[in-house]
Amino acid sequence: MNKFPCLINVTFLLALIAPSTAWAQSAPAPQKIVFVSPQGSDTVGAGTQTQAFRTITAAIAANPQEGTVFQLGAGTYSATTGESFPIRLPKGAVLRGNPSANGTNVIINGGGRFVSSTFASQNIAIVAANNSRIEGVTVSNNNPRGYGLWLESSRNVVITNNNFIRNTHDGIFLTGSANAYIGNNLFTGNTGSGISALGTSTGEIRDNKFENTGFGLSIGQQSQVVLANNNISRNVDGIVISNTAQPTLRGNAIVDNQRNGLVVLSSSNGSPRPDLGTTSSQGNNNFSNNREFDINNATTIPLAAVGNQINRSRVKGLVDLTASRSPITSPISSIPTQLPSIPAPSANNGSAIPVQPSVSPKPTTIFVPAKPPSQSLPSPVVSTNPSANNTSPTTITIEREYSNPSLPPRVAALPPSTIDPTTGKPFQYRVIVSNTSTVVTQKVKTIVPDAFRLSRSGRTMLQVGAYSDRPAANELIQKLAQSGLSAEIIPFQ
Repeated sequence: MNKFPCLINVTFLLALIAPSTAWAQSAPAPQKIVFVSPQGSDTVGAGTQTQAFRTITAAIAANPQEGTVFQLGAGTYSATTGESFPIRLPKGAVLRGNPSANGTNVIINGGGRFVSSTFASQNIAIVAANNSRIEGVTVSNNNPRGYGLWLESSRNVVITNNNFIRNTHDGIFLTGSANAYIGNNLFTGNTGSGISALGTSTGEIRDNKFENTGFGLSIGQQSQVVLANNNISRNVDGIVISNTAQPTLRGNAIVDNQRNGLVVLSSSNGSPRPDLGTTSSQGNNNFSNNREFDINNATTIPLAAVGNQINRSRVKGLVDLTASRSPITSPISSIPTQLPSIPAPSANNGSAIPVQPSVSPKPTTIFVPAKPPSQSLPSPVVSTNPSANNTSPTTITIEREYSNPSLPPRVAALPPSTIDPTTGKPFQYRVIVSNTSTVVTQKVKTIVPDAFRLSRSGRTMLQVGAYSDRPAANELIQKLAQSGLSAEIIPFQ
């Protein structure tokens, strides 16, 4: 006879309900949606549809939890309405305006000081953390050297259906080990670049439009981003690739730019290795009607470029049209092809609206016959003159900030043009170090990695900076002196 019938029955019942209890505990919690509107109020209890927060800043401060959706109403979010910049989007959060209209009526306008761990102090509108998402907003930062969105080694960030307009430097800046999907956005009227991808950044930049900006895209350092199905037109230069970057280009239309469609620059520490198409993975890029050159390869290494629309007479430098394999392996890192849906409340019933990146059809491929090796193109010239007939050799400046946050914000050590892109004024001063010994050079490059050797008036020197104003040059002199380096200022000639 069982002496514990009640215990047995209770145990049996617990066993029956245990699976359902475990399932309930593992089920994902519903996503929290916090509402924000310029007509709202930053009061206790705000965040509902009927009582929205006034500022994104206050909404995030009150709801920093991972996975929160910040739903923005129509209007302008700026310092005037109480925003504190940069807006720091938390890990896993969603900043959403009106994706169906690419955020034309949801405007974030402004910027504030942000000290980057890989670059110097910057003025930025939005800084996004890991696994965050931004969709359906317009981002503008018209402060001096203003950036729209900054990704500082942030991983798995999704940026779709937005406008990045009239930022005085770049629309989006990827640095460190940033990894992002950037799809179906408009970049227009940005002074520097639509997107800059530096550091070891990876991810996919797909189905975007870049127009009326300085460089449509700047890909540098060791970045391995993928550019697919983008329309890059009416910029000064379409794409500029530098340092040892290894981007992959597929299905892009790079047309009607004022100077070059694609520029590939050499550097002292190596050359970029972009993949424009191979026999096993054809490029399907369209290079046409760029004013100077459709492709300007200023390196001594041929570009792999199989299966593109290319007019050979519009190519400067070495291009390999029969490359059998890509110089890189797997540039895409953990960005899903199909992006997860984010619940979007409708005005009527709050039902979910899945948001997926659009996919543009690939252009028709026109094959260009390979050119015999003995008929190499002449040495490349990267010109800053929009006239294709001008053959005077000049250089393109790609100005960057450097890894020491204490450095002044306007160090321009790369071979310069005559105009300081920071101020729009002519360069007046060079900061140079006369001692070019190996020990001194290495020490200088720990402070300014892109310092380079220069010859002027029979002197060999290291150029560490170029400026249009004297105070900024003096600041760099002081920083170098703190490290035991003797530098001087000479006229920019």
